[in-house]
Amino acid sequence: MQFLMERLVNRSEPGMGQAPPFDPIGAVAAQIQRIVECRPYVGLGGARVCDFGMPPIVDTGIGLPDHERFGARLLEAIARFEPRLRAPRLEWLATGRALKPYALVVHGTVQVDDQSSTFRFELPCPDDLA
Repeated sequence: MQFLMERLVNRSEPGMGQAPPFDPIGAVAAQIQRIVECRPYVGLGGARVCDFGMPPIVDTGIGLPDHERFGARLLEAIARFEPRLRAPRLEWLATGRALKPYALVVHGTVQVDDQSSTFRFELPCPDDLA
């Protein structure tokens, strides 16, 4: 199943060239990345404008219990905004690095061609991308 924006990007009309094959696992990973990168917005008077996204993890605290609360909220967001990921679960991996002591890995299953495929996605850290 493709979301609306994925269908628009993967159009296959004549003159637009060949549409790239749809990768369900890549699409789920991209959606989880968007959930983590986007911030929910509350307007004036506490009006909830947009619930999509997560608060910055740096605002949650530095201990593992704080990270686990962030993870629980992320699981709720995944269940709401990424229904293609079945049985999602999180794993915090110790990295041994002072500035990034834990890495977050999302696990689950995704339907690919009528078969369940294992899904594993480690959320990149901005310093990992440089």
